[in-house]
Amino acid sequence: MTSSRPEQPRGTGRGKRVTIADIARRAGVTSAAVSLAVNGRPGVSDATRERILEIARELRWEPSHAARALAGAPVKTVGMVLARPAEVLGAEAFFGAFVAGLQEVLSAADYSLQMKIVESTEAEIDTYRRWFGQRRVDGVVLVDLRLQDPRIGALEELGQPALVVGGPGHHGSLPSVYVDDAEATRLIVEHLAELGHTRIARVAGTAEFLHTMQRNTTFRRVGEELRLECVQHDAGFGAAGAARATAEVLRLPAPPTAIVFDSDEMALAGAAVLRSREVPIPEGVAVVSYEDSPLTRGHTPPITAIRRSAVEYGRAAANRMLEVIDAAAGRGTTVTGDPGTSAEARVIEPQLAVRASTDPSLGGATGADLAAGLDAS
Repeated sequence: MTSSRPEQPRGTGRGKRVTIADIARRAGVTSAAVSLAVNGRPGVSDATRERILEIARELRWEPSHAARALAGAPVKTVGMVLARPAEVLGAEAFFGAFVAGLQEVLSAADYSLQMKIVESTEAEIDTYRRWFGQRRVDGVVLVDLRLQDPRIGALEELGQPALVVGGPGHHGSLPSVYVDDAEATRLIVEHLAELGHTRIARVAGTAEFLHTMQRNTTFRRVGEELRLECVQHDAGFGAAGAARATAEVLRLPAPPTAIVFDSDEMALAGAAVLRSREVPIPEGVAVVSYEDSPLTRGHTPPITAIRRSAVEYGRAAANRMLEVIDAAAGRGTTVTGDPGTSAEARVIEPQLAVRASTDPSLGGATGADLAAGLDAS
């Protein structure tokens, strides 16, 4: 009895990758002609190109990123290196939502996101150099910008297409997208002053990050302008540091009547300390977070927070990164240049969502919260 199963095309057996040579044999052309066709390059007729592409689809051929790199074609990958502890990244809702927005846009453009966690800035720079030398990525997204950031000079020297998430004014000749942390800080401090608070504490995240320093500077400046007593405790990002800092500020001779935290996770940890000390929120101490999330909105009472969509921030960064890659390949307009003008863009305007953790008249979600629903923060 003979089998009626159709003959399986060469190169499509289990465990065997379809190659350009397989397509060339089926099409009756050279491997060079297939390479020109699948990479969209001139040198083959339209009819031949269409026949080659149709066969490639039939065989379910996928391009080899290594081969594309050797040929000088885009490898369709964006890299991001993180010199932060994994447990901190895993607990930070804002960063997770940012990556989700980034990945959404990159995936729609058929790009992959390659992420790596390292222990130091030096290891991060070494990774960029290795990726560049091996043509592993088409561009990199740099996060956690610092005041005097050695990564900027390293990427400029390499000539690696890169986008800095953060700023303004500290990203050299590299393009940048950023959220205005100074404006977010002013919104918070002015809101607390309008409610009658005169002693305000800020529990700050990692001091070396540029956005933390910008918040610190604006916090002190606006406090002086409004003649407030402002104190600041560096806690690093994370619940444990925020809890310790909250306990410390409560032991001050004149404790603050409001505490501002750098993230939603930190705000929840601080609120737990207040609850354990039987300090009511907001009657005893008002609580504000720089980052909004379902956690802040679902807390009792809901926590006043800066609303800025991390998902939208990630989308904006991804779109800008693709522009940078296209420009480097000669497919778009130049995006580098004067770091104070066209190279940077403020992409998200911060807004303050006032809730019951600062305003006791609000027993639950505000109208804006209800309208927004549980959107990604």
